[in-house]
Amino acid sequence: MKPFIRAASLLFLAAASALASGKDFIIYDRMDYVGKPDLTTDKLSKVFLIYESELVMPDPAGKRKHGVLNEKRIRELARQSYREGYRTISTDIETWFAEKDGQILTPQELKTDFARMYQIFKEENPRAYISNYGLPDEHLHAIRYYQTQADNEAVLAKWRQFSKRRQMSAAISDYANPVFYITTPDLAQWEKDVQTTVAEIRKRYPDKKIIGYLWPQYYSASNSPYFKQFIDAERWQKMLEICSKYMDGVIIWSDKRDENHQIVRWNDPRIQAIMRATKSFIAAHPKDIAVEALQPPTLSKSLKSSKLK
Repeated sequence: MKPFIRAASLLFLAAASALASGKDFIIYDRMDYVGKPDLTTDKLSKVFLIYESELVMPDPAGKRKHGVLNEKRIRELARQSYREGYRTISTDIETWFAEKDGQILTPQELKTDFARMYQIFKEENPRAYISNYGLPDEHLHAIRYYQTQADNEAVLAKWRQFSKRRQMSAAISDYANPVFYITTPDLAQWEKDVQTTVAEIRKRYPDKKIIGYLWPQYYSASNSPYFKQFIDAERWQKMLEICSKYMDGVIIWSDKRDENHQIVRWNDPRIQAIMRATKSFIAAHPKDIAVEALQPPTLSKSLKSSKLK
């Protein structure tokens, strides 16, 4: 083998190995099960997640059905994220991407509002690393679930159509924040949908990190036989392995309820099985899991900041 070709091959293999190793893979915890303790000692990092109800308010003029930014509250939340030392921030505005009472926001309108919200966060928290749930793409795996009679190309066409209006907003976000909830036990199809989504993001935004949303329960698809059931531990660990192969991190999210609408407590055997699998995954990658520590400002900086406001 010629030296140049051999060197190129070695570089390719090194790059492939680095990608496969999941080096600096971050697992963020945003589970809401009752009684959950602080999980930072288990190598789970913290993310500042804010729901739409705190970010958007009704339009005082009554013209915009999707509401307008609640800038006062956003600034308060941005200051809170700074005081508490958060870096990674995920906003969760979902209704803006859908039609509402006959109105549809244009890609430019979406971009303008996301840019303004991001600006406020960065003014108040210089460390802010921010994106929004579901940017830059719609949830491909869920679209496939609802398009049971469509072939693969039709599913992908629908997904790209739904995702198109998000791209201008995604371009100004610090990282990609796609959704990878699983709808059925078909792990092979889920992995294909992960691969497809990641490939599209890497092609459009090669410099953005990808931090995907995961849920320890099956997606809450209406009429699904798996509606919000807990994923078995073995499958969950495989999902984490797949994510580490293709992404830079995940946000493990949950609400408080199971498939029977019952409150789930942290000591529930189902979530404990999920945590054992998560810890096993982390233990299997001792050099690859990064932990993003909170970095609250020093007292002097905090006092100076409050005086400026």
